[in-house]
Amino acid sequence: MEIQGRLIQICEPVTGEGRNGQWKRQDFVIETQTQYPRKACFSVVGDKVDTSNLQLQNDITVSVNLESREYNGRWFTDVRAWRITPGAIQHSTSVDVVGKVIAILEPKSGVGKNGKEWKMQEFVIETQEQYPKKICFSIWGDRIDKSILQIGEMVTVSIDIDSRQGTNGNWFTSIQAYKVQKGVVQTNPAPNATYGVQAATNPDPLANAAANPVEPIQPDQLKANDETDGLPF
Repeated sequence: MEIQGRLIQICEPVTGEGRNGQWKRQDFVIETQTQYPRKACFSVVGDKVDTSNLQLQNDITVSVNLESREYNGRWFTDVRAWRITPGAIQHSTSVDVVGKVIAILEPKSGVGKNGKEWKMQEFVIETQEQYPKKICFSIWGDRIDKSILQIGEMVTVSIDIDSRQGTNGNWFTSIQAYKVQKGVVQTNPAPNATYGVQAATNPDPLANAAANPVEPIQPDQLKANDETDGLPF
């Protein structure tokens, strides 16, 4: 799948030592140039993707893999880039993820900084492909019928990527659903449907895995928890 937008931040590279040896990653943040702009933070691991020509305020299209992992009872989503292309695609199309529901988390609610009450619930699906991935997404409020989200059910989820910066400077990414359909649904792309997120020409993000291998994220690479902005992620 692809996300596109204007590059607004280049974070400092981070290195460390994990169970599989030394690792290096660098985060980049783009902002979609649409009616309702959103920020999306993606990471480049190692030296597999050329980032030497990336310049602030340039429009780029980023091919990414999504994967969520549980750590200390919380789910964290990693947006991993495997290709970066200069320029933005002219039309945005819907991004759908398909998988089997494997976890339903307890609903959460609270009051944000603006005094408004919020409530949300997270669900985890596992993709049914050669290399299955877990993807955790949230449903906010009561805009989506949650009754079809039952353990073991196959669902098609239309998603939006949203990244926010915590007070410690780290970026945290959430996957928000705006539509859920039962079963495997073949959808027709609709321009400007998801605020700058676009489905890849090849719907399988692992089709290029041989040429663009992605190292598994280690638990010590996960960012620390930060809830100071009143949000539950």
